[in-house]
Amino acid sequence: MNQGDNQMTRRNLILGCGAAVAASALTRSASAAPRGVRFGVRTPLPNEGLRERAQLVKRLGYDGIELGPEWLKQPVEEIQKQIDGIDIAVSAIVGSIGLLNMDLEKRAEAIEMDRRRLEMAKALKADCLIEVPTFGANRYPDLSPLMNAREIEKKLLIAELKELAGDIEKSGIVLLLEPCNHKETHFMYQQAQAARVIEQVGCPAIGILSDFYHMQIEEPNIAATLAQYGRYTRYVHLADGEKRLEPGSLPFDYRPGFHELKKWGYAGWLTMESKFTDSPEAALTRALAYIKKQWAEA
Repeated sequence: MNQGDNQMTRRNLILGCGAAVAASALTRSASAAPRGVRFGVRTPLPNEGLRERAQLVKRLGYDGIELGPEWLKQPVEEIQKQIDGIDIAVSAIVGSIGLLNMDLEKRAEAIEMDRRRLEMAKALKADCLIEVPTFGANRYPDLSPLMNAREIEKKLLIAELKELAGDIEKSGIVLLLEPCNHKETHFMYQQAQAARVIEQVGCPAIGILSDFYHMQIEEPNIAATLAQYGRYTRYVHLADGEKRLEPGSLPFDYRPGFHELKKWGYAGWLTMESKFTDSPEAALTRALAYIKKQWAEA
């Protein structure tokens, strides 16, 4: 081999190694790239079993199913058995919904239930655990001027979430605070209220479930709200109007709110939690097409 051939061989080797490194870097970059949003359904079809519901959701083109408390009293192995082989993800499960109970023992039980539900969510490979702090009216006493009833609730919730913070971070599950509306709760009904609690707890694994149904009732401007607080949004529920019908039935324009979530880099679940104008199958089929289009155009 002459010197020219030797130089050519070395050059080819260097170029080949460089190409391999570049290809490897591109592969790592692609694998590290954040996935896009996924589309889910809060278990539809009230007269069907979990397996039938999961099969429907999968057949209609959704990526996941959210499990309410009606499914969570059974062992996790039984839940896994019912969805086995369907290739559908569990997007989220519901927590204790009892952190602000008036009874000390029941609050302690709620914290322990959330710890168990975090482990259940992990076993089911869910992303999130949903927690509504309380439903209904405020039952705590007004201790003014020391503290009013709402301040008592807020301090209790912050203390409990701090107690749970280590368990949340260890599990790898995001705990979601869900603001509802005034018809359902007196306590947390706007995104700002949830954000202030999260900021005071200081746990990065706690986020907001931004429910567009509740926000249509409680937020004067959904896009402006999400522009300010969308950095905390880790999960989304979708439904149209006060009748809570499937997305696209009004139609309600989700694009301004979606646009703000995109600016925050949102890449979580867009989950239908609604009633249906006709059959669940037809309504969910239309809703998925509508929301995909709205997200793409936002």
